[in-house]
Amino acid sequence: MQTANRAFHQMFGVAREAMQNISLDSLAEGTLDLARVRTQLQKMIADGSEFQAFELEHNVSGAGPRTLVIDARPLSFSGHSRPMIILSFHDVTMRKQAEAAHARLSAIVQSSDDAILSKDLDGIITSWNQGAERIFGYTSDETIGQLVAILIPDDRADEGRSILERVRRGDRINDYETVRRHKDGSLIEISLTVSPIIDEHGAIIGASKIARDITQRKRAEEALRAADRAKDEFLAMLGHELRNPLGALASAVRILDLKKRSPRHVAQARAVIDRQIERLSHLVDDLVDASRLTSAKMRLSRRPLDLNYAVKETIEVVRTRGLLDRHQLTFDGSPIWIDADEARIEQIVTNLIGNALKFTPPGGAITVSLRIEGQHALLAVKDTGVGIPADVLPTIFDLFVQSERSLDRSQGGLGIGLTLVRRLVELHGGTVHAASDGAGMGSTFTVRLPTIPAPIAKARNQVSVAPAECKPRRVLVVEDNDDLREMLGILLTQDGHEVHMANDGPSGLQAALTFRPDIALVDLGLPGFDGYALARSIRAHDEGEQIYLVALTGYGQPEDRLRSTEAGFDELVVKPLDVNQLALIAQRAKR
Repeated sequence: MQTANRAFHQMFGVAREAMQNISLDSLAEGTLDLARVRTQLQKMIADGSEFQAFELEHNVSGAGPRTLVIDARPLSFSGHSRPMIILSFHDVTMRKQAEAAHARLSAIVQSSDDAILSKDLDGIITSWNQGAERIFGYTSDETIGQLVAILIPDDRADEGRSILERVRRGDRINDYETVRRHKDGSLIEISLTVSPIIDEHGAIIGASKIARDITQRKRAEEALRAADRAKDEFLAMLGHELRNPLGALASAVRILDLKKRSPRHVAQARAVIDRQIERLSHLVDDLVDASRLTSAKMRLSRRPLDLNYAVKETIEVVRTRGLLDRHQLTFDGSPIWIDADEARIEQIVTNLIGNALKFTPPGGAITVSLRIEGQHALLAVKDTGVGIPADVLPTIFDLFVQSERSLDRSQGGLGIGLTLVRRLVELHGGTVHAASDGAGMGSTFTVRLPTIPAPIAKARNQVSVAPAECKPRRVLVVEDNDDLREMLGILLTQDGHEVHMANDGPSGLQAALTFRPDIALVDLGLPGFDGYALARSIRAHDEGEQIYLVALTGYGQPEDRLRSTEAGFDELVVKPLDVNQLALIAQRAKR
């Protein structure tokens, strides 16, 4: 090496006076791979080939790794016979770092799920990432050079112009929620952030935009708002449905208290009390079943079932309750076997018929039909009632959804029955469908359930056996609700039983050991200690082994029944109890 300029001295950290007659290898201290340089230089000297510039990595003392571009040209001076070569070393480290940073940024932009694009101050799109292609449907070839207005709905054109004006003023727009248009014409809910693009001179030359698709979020928010509205409407309906029977019960009780009352009025009041208690019980059962279904706690007890027989029996129960007195109901079916929980199938049929009765004016007709279609049983309940509006049909099976199809709401309901029908049908592997031609045109609900081959039938015992007479029992009632405890005591006493009562766990245990009842009716939610603990304590004594323990509860979930059995109860009964249940309990008690 003969000579070098100042930049070379600075790059390699070598003084000028040390440059005479030393090799480039010694200057690079082995960190610069010069084999390729020598090869090209030798070829250039030998045959005049052009030197091909290339990059090399070099660890510069005090500056760290650098990227150098090496180039060479032949150099000749008059009077010099030996060929000379001029080598240039161009430090491109900063450029390479900038290119790498740009590549990383480009990869981030391209891989983003958000749409990232830029436009100039005339609204012409200048860049377009893959996220924008996914969200808006256009490729970069289709958009770059086009006006950004292709994304803006016609009714929001002023919005696009306003955003550009704000960008020209240097404003930044953050999380602006609006609507943009997809390539297929559909509208997309987006959150938009817009920032001015500023050049090296500080001038605003365009805008960068980040658009996030918030369509799903907006739908979720609307679903939450709809659920909140449905909840409020449900609570209002619940208040209405509870106040009506409570009002009727209060009036019936007042009639029974009248000094001047006719036997007919007493009979009517008692009938009202029976009906309203049944109605309240039905409301509570619906609420409990809805909760169990939504929490996936519903369990089926399935067995081969003749669906035709189950439907006929359910219709007869509805008929004996007097619910069909003002309507005409016909049934057409034949034996069809399914694998099902009989109690739940009866619940499905009862709810569908009840729904038809609710929305069919007196004198209307209800048709229940059952037939086979392929491998499925089709149960259809058709009415001539007020029909279902088209906008309600898609949501008719949703929880707490109820079409206001009668202004007086005299039939009531919480909007739970059809939800129960759908969930119970689906648990059986079937589907349910609602159809109506509109207001005043009636409606049809069709249940489709998978069939099974008819089993070898055993004769079903359909003969009702009248309850046998039961001798008087010693009965302990442990209940903390004063009214319920007193009423149970009166009913049991009137049936000839000897009754002792307690209002908490400790007094209940003392009574069980001293009174020694045949039967103990025990509320599970007792003060002192609960009914489970009371049952275990009773069973721990020899005197308690022969007592027939009955748990009283307002819950009755499968886990409640299991827990009561584990505690030592013989059976669990869901409140309210009626006279027939008390009679059956007395019969089942040990002699």
